[in-house]
Amino acid sequence: MAAPRIEERQQALLRQERLLLEAIESGDLQGQQWRVQTSLLRQTRGELAVAEREVRAVEAGWEPFEPSVEWSRGYVEDPRFLRGRVKTASALMALPLAALGGVVLAMHWDLLPACLLTVVLFLGLQVALHGVLGRVAQERDSRRLGEEAEPRMFNAPMPAHAATAYRRARESGLFDTFVVHSPRAQDFRAVTVAEAPSLGLLDPVLAGRIGRHSFLIAQWDLAKDLAEV
Repeated sequence: MAAPRIEERQQALLRQERLLLEAIESGDLQGQQWRVQTSLLRQTRGELAVAEREVRAVEAGWEPFEPSVEWSRGYVEDPRFLRGRVKTASALMALPLAALGGVVLAMHWDLLPACLLTVVLFLGLQVALHGVLGRVAQERDSRRLGEEAEPRMFNAPMPAHAATAYRRARESGLFDTFVVHSPRAQDFRAVTVAEAPSLGLLDPVLAGRIGRHSFLIAQWDLAKDLAEV
């Protein structure tokens, strides 16, 4: 039943897009009404792009499903902007710029003052870039993670068939993120914690997410898989 609902949603969005286009192109809208309609058109096209990916996912064989709200979940890969390494990225971006500035300074200054100014330039660039990337990260992560202040990572073994299914789904380019759902909270860790918890052994489910919806990528019985090794 979920697949027809996705197609119905896509058709409804297409009808809404057509109606909005007709209203805007008619020339009858002005001022605030025109701005409202064009804003709705942008929103509708964004939702339509998501719905189109959902339809393509179903056509490729990934079935929509609703994970149990009682289960824990964790991302397969760190979903944060730059995987949370904003400070490191800022330093790496500032380094070549400061080095270039240092070369220019060395052409006109003595070596020692040029080196000191290069260090100051590097620190200043790092702070500035960290501020810019930090704001980008905050905005991007708030859209992707919502109210999830501390995202968690799946931290237990994934059998070969699930890893193959994950690679195929990732290479499709259809999914925003990949999440594993499991009844055991021990299968996950917070991305800020280095220690790995104990192994979980109960039927995890790998899901790909498109917008707010989940699609089944793989499911496995970890206890059985380990017994067969």
